[in-house]
Amino acid sequence: MVRGLWLFLILTGPALAAPLPRSVRRTPVVEAVERTTPAVVAIETEQVSASPFSFFGPEVSSAAGSGVIIHSSGLVVTNAHVVDGARSIAVYLSDGRSFPAELVAQDAEIDLAVLRLDGHEGLPVMPLGDSDDLMLGETAIALGNPFGLGLTVSTGVISSVGRDVNVGQGPSQTYIQTDAAINPGNSGGALINLAGELVGINTFIFSEGEGIGFAIPVNRVDKIVSDLLLYGRVRVPWLGAGLFEVDPRRHRVAQPGLWVDRVYVGSPAEQAGLQPGDLITSVGGHPVRTRSDLHARLAELNMGTRYQLAVVRNGQASTLGMQARPAPEDLGASILDHSWKIDVAPFRGGLQVTRVAQGNWTKANLREGDVIVGVEGLRVRTEEELQDRLRQAQLLGRAAVWVQVVRGMSRGALEVEL
Repeated sequence: MVRGLWLFLILTGPALAAPLPRSVRRTPVVEAVERTTPAVVAIETEQVSASPFSFFGPEVSSAAGSGVIIHSSGLVVTNAHVVDGARSIAVYLSDGRSFPAELVAQDAEIDLAVLRLDGHEGLPVMPLGDSDDLMLGETAIALGNPFGLGLTVSTGVISSVGRDVNVGQGPSQTYIQTDAAINPGNSGGALINLAGELVGINTFIFSEGEGIGFAIPVNRVDKIVSDLLLYGRVRVPWLGAGLFEVDPRRHRVAQPGLWVDRVYVGSPAEQAGLQPGDLITSVGGHPVRTRSDLHARLAELNMGTRYQLAVVRNGQASTLGMQARPAPEDLGASILDHSWKIDVAPFRGGLQVTRVAQGNWTKANLREGDVIVGVEGLRVRTEEELQDRLRQAQLLGRAAVWVQVVRGMSRGALEVEL
């Protein structure tokens, strides 16, 4: 009898279960996805590469990625690596429409690019959220085009709101970390919150582990896109100080921050009263522990904006009023002339030092005749490239840089103060 009852329940159970109404199944995740997916696009690019081993001429390859429509005028933001070197770019919407796109501007180091769609009309737009308001553990939804499969949704949580990561040879940046599944092809896609707002641009994954993906915070995206559209490049305010990262676990400080090693003449830091020995603890109310934290926060500021720099001086906390100003265009040349006190000239794929006076170059036991071939691992072949590397290093708050030098048959790297 018991066996018969169980058999009856097994056979009739599914038929007796009433389907859940759509109102119950329409969760906040479903509603957020429905609002935002129309503004998430698939990107396909065509690239041409020439190989010396090919008898049939240049080889044509294709690649896939994702993007987000951020303005009704047809502006799409994506990762720079998605469209870098593309001969043609096509964008596909979830409603079946497709558009050719042109690359308007990009920044390879920050890994952001802006596209403009041709023939656009009635485009959906993704509303922007506030990445500074993210909470650890809150729901995160990744939307994109993984492996070229088309629009795909994955969910997870915000694992970190300020993860400091170095990618390739570019500067370190702070990212949003999430365990929402991000795969190849998701690059440039949207990371959204339950309100259906864009909070980040999915950028890369940590290949050595599962469930570790990173997105560029939308507050930084918003400012950088504005810079790219207005100026063709990202403008980061200049602090004008050499900084070292300190940690209470290793150094005799009460809290983490950036120790000021030097303040450059004529810089915003000097004008605001920053002094060597100060400990910078926050920018605009946001804690900073590393130069990457500082650089990321400064990159979000528009030129002319006033902000507060929190410092600890002789054990006393105080704030300094700062104004976001661009670095002088000749900053790199000034470092060569007034700090390193050298002249250079092209020589065998590098730059030979042709004149030396007493300065930071000789302080590092370098001399006339040495050949500079790289700075911080990046090759330099012209004086303009060298000046640009030095300018960027000071913008990042570096007090010194590693210079790759050839002397006769010897090659090495030495640290030279800026």
